[in-house]
Amino acid sequence: AKSVGSAPGKLRLVVSLIGVVLALLAFEVFHYFSAPPMDEEQKMLLTWVGVRAPDFTVTNLDGQPIHLADLKGKRVILNFWATWCAPCQEELPNYLKLRAETAPANVVVLGLDPEDVSTQKAFAQRAGINYPLAVLKQVPSPYQDIANIPVTLVIDRNGVIQHAVFGQQDLKTLERFASEPDYSGTVKSPPNSQ
Repeated sequence: AKSVGSAPGKLRLVVSLIGVVLALLAFEVFHYFSAPPMDEEQKMLLTWVGVRAPDFTVTNLDGQPIHLADLKGKRVILNFWATWCAPCQEELPNYLKLRAETAPANVVVLGLDPEDVSTQKAFAQRAGINYPLAVLKQVPSPYQDIANIPVTLVIDRNGVIQHAVFGQQDLKTLERFASEPDYSGTVKSPPNSQ
């Protein structure tokens, strides 16, 4: 009789445990599929979307200056990276493919790395990089404020920052950035001038 009387108690315990396990599982699934919280740097960069990209001049690995203003009329994809950055290396084949399949007259891919020229040149030769790289220094905000890499900024043909994206990018996303229409919203003032 004792075992018969305790069956409902055991059943309640099992049902309660299953409920707790399902609740934890639901939380984990939600947490896994929801975007990670943005840090302050990411929030700051997103305030620049829709702003005319501040001009800058950097020097490529051959010592030639690259002026952002000279690239107006082309889509510009700025990749902030470094040779030591594992996610940067993982996304590199996607940038190589993008460069190979898009016309330089329409799309400019530019890798910006604070490391010295000799480090970048050695890496570029080993990796077969087919787009210009430049030393990232003496640039204005928001470019100088990027610390966590990789970061990709997409600038439309009118010189407006259209996207700021974080982490490694897949080829489909990069192809979309290269071919989509220009920014269609109202051009905003730079965040630091408000």
